[in-house]
Amino acid sequence: MKKDKKKVVTQQNLEESRDEILSKGKKFRYPFQYSKHRLVNNAILIAVVAVIAFGFMCWFRLYKAQDTGDVMYRFARAFRMPVAKIDGVSVRYGDYLMLYRSSITSIEHQQGKLDNSQDSERLKAYYKRQALSDAEDYAYAAAKLEETNNKVTDDEVNEVIHDHKMIDGEERSDVAFSGIIRENFGLSMDEYRDMIRMTLSKKKYAESIDKNAQKMAKEVQAAIDGGERDFAKIEEAYKENDIFSFESLSEMVDATNLDSGRAAMAMSLKEVGDVSPRFVSKNGNGYYFVKLTAREGSKVKYDSIWIRFTELDKILDGLRKDNKVEEMIELKDVEGDKNTTALKEN
Repeated sequence: MKKDKKKVVTQQNLEESRDEILSKGKKFRYPFQYSKHRLVNNAILIAVVAVIAFGFMCWFRLYKAQDTGDVMYRFARAFRMPVAKIDGVSVRYGDYLMLYRSSITSIEHQQGKLDNSQDSERLKAYYKRQALSDAEDYAYAAAKLEETNNKVTDDEVNEVIHDHKMIDGEERSDVAFSGIIRENFGLSMDEYRDMIRMTLSKKKYAESIDKNAQKMAKEVQAAIDGGERDFAKIEEAYKENDIFSFESLSEMVDATNLDSGRAAMAMSLKEVGDVSPRFVSKNGNGYYFVKLTAREGSKVKYDSIWIRFTELDKILDGLRKDNKVEEMIELKDVEGDKNTTALKEN
């Protein structure tokens, strides 16, 4: 009868025994591990599909349906969606919608809610076209201004806001003013500040590149400093130049008249016959000189010289003619009510 050999315990035997036990236990562990892995994969797949579906929905609502409602507006503002490119400069969808919605809100505040009539649709189409063109112009000017290491400062924005808040020599409170902006233009104060910054950027860049307007303004200023106060005589020297215009009011206007700041400037002059230094119009389209010709209470009458900025417009027209503007939405080209809103004028 043979004797059983005793199994010698070694490190190798221990490792083999451990591997065997673990191997037998895998059948209890793997089903749970597999199920958990599948759940994670399914969750990731569902999340990816949801994101793609949401992205497609937003793309369709913005670029095909051209939704201008609150939800898509907030989405476009938050995610800085592009709506066009001008000479390689991206134009934000949110800026386009902000300009369009402020114009429509202003119109509806004055004339009542727009309906689905043909006239209302034509009006909406016109302001969409105007808003997109303006957004392109603002984006281009802001980008070019930044390239010159120049920018619109917070102080400049605050100065414009301060001017807008003044009425009859008194400054409206922040709460009252923000309510007016919301009611008349549908803008929050942050959106209002953004709009002011955009318009100031275009205004500052247009002035900086227009050497012809700068030269003529210096010549007119020199004539005024030399004692000439008759704007009609100054006009004689420039009447053949298409960037020069002379206007003499025949009736009194209120100092708050929407005329790019001329009435307000005339009211600020001390005496009848006084002439202002040159100043940039509030809508940024050129230089003005104003002479106070009459004043009664809060009303004034004035003569004015307007020296137009044209260089930036030539550049923008050239870019559009050379097909350097790429728009990601298709808008109708229509003729409509070309009156600008009060906010844009100021």
